[in-house]
Amino acid sequence: MSMKTQRRGRLMALGVALALGSVLLSGCMGSAGSATSTGGGATTAPDNGSATLALPTEPANIDPIMMRSISAWNMYYAVFDGLTRIDSAGKIQPGLATEWKSNATQDVWTFTIRKGVTFQDGSALNVSDIVYTYNKILASDKSPNRVAIAMISKVEATDDHTVQFTLKNPFSAWLNQVATIGIVPEKVYEAEGPDKFPDAPVGSGPYKFVSWNHGVDYKVTRNDDYWGDKAKIKDITFSFVGAPDARVTGVESGTLDTAIIPASQVPVFTGASNAKVVEAASNQIAFIGVNTTAGALSNLKVRQAIPLAIDRKSIIDSLLNGYASPTGQPVAKGVTGYVDGFPTPKYDLAAAKKLVADSGYDGSEITLQYASTGGSPTDPEVAQAIAADLGKAGLKIKLVGAEQSSLSLSLANHQITGLYLNAWSPSSMDGDVVVSQLLAGGPEDYARSPEMAQLYLDQQAANADKRADVFKKIWSWNATNVSNVPLWQNTNTYAAASTISWTPAVDGIYRAAEVGRSAK
Repeated sequence: MSMKTQRRGRLMALGVALALGSVLLSGCMGSAGSATSTGGGATTAPDNGSATLALPTEPANIDPIMMRSISAWNMYYAVFDGLTRIDSAGKIQPGLATEWKSNATQDVWTFTIRKGVTFQDGSALNVSDIVYTYNKILASDKSPNRVAIAMISKVEATDDHTVQFTLKNPFSAWLNQVATIGIVPEKVYEAEGPDKFPDAPVGSGPYKFVSWNHGVDYKVTRNDDYWGDKAKIKDITFSFVGAPDARVTGVESGTLDTAIIPASQVPVFTGASNAKVVEAASNQIAFIGVNTTAGALSNLKVRQAIPLAIDRKSIIDSLLNGYASPTGQPVAKGVTGYVDGFPTPKYDLAAAKKLVADSGYDGSEITLQYASTGGSPTDPEVAQAIAADLGKAGLKIKLVGAEQSSLSLSLANHQITGLYLNAWSPSSMDGDVVVSQLLAGGPEDYARSPEMAQLYLDQQAANADKRADVFKKIWSWNATNVSNVPLWQNTNTYAAASTISWTPAVDGIYRAAEVGRSAK
């Protein structure tokens, strides 16, 4: 992602640009496709010591059965393994599975499970634990993971080291989906249940759970019996620090080792000897969601005025310090489904005004909900700027701020009354989850279009080469019908202790085992 040249030149801090690539391994699709890894532990001695990583929000849960949120994944990836994993560059890598293949129609997927893996309580990880985890999710009407794997018709152990998924329909991105499902030990989960398990979780990941001081921090320690590369730092503390200023101060003082910070705070670290700034391209897209059935928003011309009325460049320059890039599609560059050359709406106030006038809009109030606290620190200002832009086009906007958790609950329960400001960062690195959530039957889809429902199935069934064509049709449908208004692709900015070495992931989630520390 491009940055302002003059700003980059002023920064004395370290800038890192991640190379974003395809998330699907070549050769993993179709009957002849497979991927293999021998696995094995680290060949070099890991560093000792500790590190404190700041999180802006505390998740309610990290139970793989009952959890699906970005905040939780930061802690989740430390403790749990999936069949595959998504590395910091967004690429699929082997996890608990050493190899996999699909049939020609991509509706039967077979995984060979790594031998000799143990859970952190010392018990052996068996194929039965994998089958149990998936069936437990499918059986729960309260699990947010259920939607992600709802296409499963049957999951079964075909032998002691093989698990097979039969899907209801072809799905070329299945490797990405299984990366987000951590495996739990059946005996432990059955004994503890969803109420107790999150407070003493047991997985097979690179770290073991130590403690969770709710409202303060979450602590883990290195799992020295881990099957893969050992974590570089022995003890990791995830510290919950909601206030951006407190995160900046924490890194300055040395009480925090890393923290995501607002772009406006980058100059604070110019010339600092004990800290640096790290920039990383993000897979997060900021957008305006639309309840297409609500009052004036049920009028297509009113909706079509919205993307034209928003001056993206002005907002990015003035409020985001240039750390974003305008876009017209709901997925970021580097995420499967991104279409090169897809147009971004140009700011055209005159055209927006004409659409509003031609719509017969009666001046009725349209709500714009946003996170006043707990979200991005710039959300209130961005919401105000968008409301002002829409007002210039002739729309009457009422701003409604709420804590991020409250807004998220409204989204999950399909309770948005007009417009809302939000952002999506698909941890699967695949556009499927974005389409399902926002446009094709998920809780943020208000249009419930049969045409979109069919396009969604089409992209699932298409092979890797053909999916881009289907995604282009999906984004074109959205651009015409305006169920969602993509705004910009974000860039993450971090402050980190000068001794910390790590590459931020494109999804903004810590891979704690990859964080290292150099000699002071």
